[in-house]
Amino acid sequence: MLLLLFALLAGFSLVTWRLAFVQIKEAPRLTALAAKKYQRHIVLPAHRGAIKDFNGEYLAHDEDVSELYTDRTHLREIITVRHHLAAVRGMRAVDLRAQLSETETIAAYHDHVAKVLAGILPLPEKEIRQQIASDTPEIVLAKQIEEDQAKLWDILFKAEHIVGLHLRPTIARRFPARDRLSLVLGDTDTSNKGRWGVERLKDRELTGIPGEQYIERDKSGHELPAYRGLVVEPKHGSDVHLTIDMQLQDNVEAICERAWKANKARRVVIVVTEPATGTILAMAARPHLDANSPDVSTWTNHVIADPYEPGSIFKVVTLAAALDNNKVTPNDKIDCGNMFYEDPVRKVKLSDDEPLGMQTVKGVLVHSSNIGMYKISKRVGQDMMLDYASRFGFGSVTGLGLLGEKAGYLNTGKWSNTTYSRMPIGYEVSVTPLQMCLAYGAIANGGVLMKPRLIDRVVKPNGDVEMTAPQPVWQVCTAKTAASLRDFLEGVVLEGTGSRAALPDVRVAGKTGTTRRYDPEKRRYIEGSYLTSFVGFAPVEKPQVACLVMLDDPKAESEKMIRGGRVAAPIFAEVVHETLDHLAIRHERPIKVAAKGDAP
Repeated sequence: MLLLLFALLAGFSLVTWRLAFVQIKEAPRLTALAAKKYQRHIVLPAHRGAIKDFNGEYLAHDEDVSELYTDRTHLREIITVRHHLAAVRGMRAVDLRAQLSETETIAAYHDHVAKVLAGILPLPEKEIRQQIASDTPEIVLAKQIEEDQAKLWDILFKAEHIVGLHLRPTIARRFPARDRLSLVLGDTDTSNKGRWGVERLKDRELTGIPGEQYIERDKSGHELPAYRGLVVEPKHGSDVHLTIDMQLQDNVEAICERAWKANKARRVVIVVTEPATGTILAMAARPHLDANSPDVSTWTNHVIADPYEPGSIFKVVTLAAALDNNKVTPNDKIDCGNMFYEDPVRKVKLSDDEPLGMQTVKGVLVHSSNIGMYKISKRVGQDMMLDYASRFGFGSVTGLGLLGEKAGYLNTGKWSNTTYSRMPIGYEVSVTPLQMCLAYGAIANGGVLMKPRLIDRVVKPNGDVEMTAPQPVWQVCTAKTAASLRDFLEGVVLEGTGSRAALPDVRVAGKTGTTRRYDPEKRRYIEGSYLTSFVGFAPVEKPQVACLVMLDDPKAESEKMIRGGRVAAPIFAEVVHETLDHLAIRHERPIKVAAKGDAP
């Protein structure tokens, strides 16, 4: 009896020691193992801020969706799997255990799950079966599941006794304006970070901070609320409001579409800005590539990323340099000759569309004389021409900030004889439509060049508003020179090549441009192919709108009909009329600021 007593005491002592060892020393390791098996770290996604137009219309926003994923642990938990498979087959678990081994039970259950999923997923049953049986701890089977669909799937999984599959909240980026401003808005990558466009430009403000939570599930895959960890709520991103008003943008898009089709042009670009602030009111281009195009690398925002030779609309640069530096005065007479001219020194030839004879400096611009402008440029010289071209913003990006913007081209090296004669009239130089529109905006704005303003304001989640103030770049020319140029440009519309840009009861100023089209592949100018444009502003006495219209290779009944004054000027008039009517309403309408918690 004593020996038996000592044996029992020794046995109980060993058990007690082992229990103490497990509960005290091994507790952290075993707890971690249990947590690894049944505990899950849940990321609570933060909403990326919305992109809205000036009035608060949603252009891009996040939407709550779900994704379906596998849980390897619960898909192989034999006791749970056996009970659910038995329920599917309408029998007791103990009877199923007698019929099937553990391996056969799990395989049969995976077959059942794959068959159910094949009815709701766009995947073959065989592929689903392989993913369910995979040794990977977690595999996402479906993404961007709408809320209503997720509820139906949850009901289906319960009815079909499916465990080991879970739905968790995530975010999907939506673009209601995808087919209109896709090349401006940009896109996000798989992690919802901005890749290009406004999405990339304002990525820091748009991006939120995800929250987190730890949950624990039992062997059946059900969450144990008592073991739910501390929840860190997500911090959503700020909303970004563009300066673009979609009502005006839609009107400009429609005009651009009609012009593109009616003139059978390779491309059409329209830019509308506010001269005093540099605010971009609308921008449209055709051909228009929507975001469903598979080859994103071919996308080109023609407003900022496709420079071209501007032609006669560049002549204001030559005149600004000449007037500012007293090389000419507005009333000086320039001999424009009898349509044709050859420089006896540089041996370059120029021509006009008609014999113009003696013209004032204003008349040279009004009638777009290449001969007269060349003679003025000879007084200006290379250094001064390059200086003023740079002042107007040519040869450098505008500072808009969108990915892919081009600086255009200025020949800052040694000029050839043709450069001396061609650059002053808009050849051997390339500009973007936005650069040219801003340059004319500077003339309308008393000679002050403004940085383009695409972002109007940023609204933080707490409702605080950060406005984007207009930003002057520098004084391009004197206010006196700008006033003279405004008068000259109004003359172009009243009595020169731009008469089709005129509007009733509104003073309009602007300039026509017609440029022979250069083919970079053939390395020559194409006979009978032109780029036509018109750029200007209105009303002259207090400019509210600057606008550029450019058509690349428009078609007409005869070559003589393909001129900026005939093709682009009427489109300019239509756009400016729409814009002035729209601004009359916009300036009276209060800015809409989304309240905290507003959802699209």
